Amino acid sequence: MAKGNEGPAAARCGYLDRLPERLVVEGFRRWMAGYDTGDIQCWELAWNLYAKALGPKQARSAMAELSCWVRAIRASSARSMCLFPYGCGKLCRDECMAVSMVACVQHRDNDALVAAATQLIGCEHIEETVDTARSFGEMLDSIGQHLIPVPRPVIEDIAMRPGRERFH
Repeated sequence: MAKGNEGPAAARCGYLDRLPERLVVEGFRRWMAGYDTGDIQCWELAWNLYAKALGPKQARSAMAELSCWVRAIRASSARSMCLFPYGCGKLCRDECMAVSMVACVQHRDNDALVAAATQLIGCEHIEETVDTARSFGEMLDSIGQHLIPVPRPVIEDIAMRPGRERFH
């Protein structure tokens, strides 16, 4: 990202230091990279992250929900996703919208969930993406991986920032 436009304050102050957010963002990045490159190592990296953090049993359940969510995003999206490489400590706009979706599920903020999904997908066909985000968020919640709330005004602020073509 360009200097001075580093995304939301949370991304600058250790947001990804929190395990729940890191699992969502890094899982999203790695799973999308697997689809984009066709390289199974990307998915193995996602598995290794989840298995190390959660243990194999919980990782299996979380990975199943993650894969359904990412597949729905890819199938529903009117455009390609623009993501930072895995391990990057910053979040781009698409990543902010993705993690916001899961956080909104956990905090039962349906209005913000719809706003984030619409921004991420780029069209009105968000039903499958929202449904799979619900399953993923609820699964993470059930194993104690609670994300920080992201209210709709924050989602709207992120959506108003300069377009992705300026930074990627």
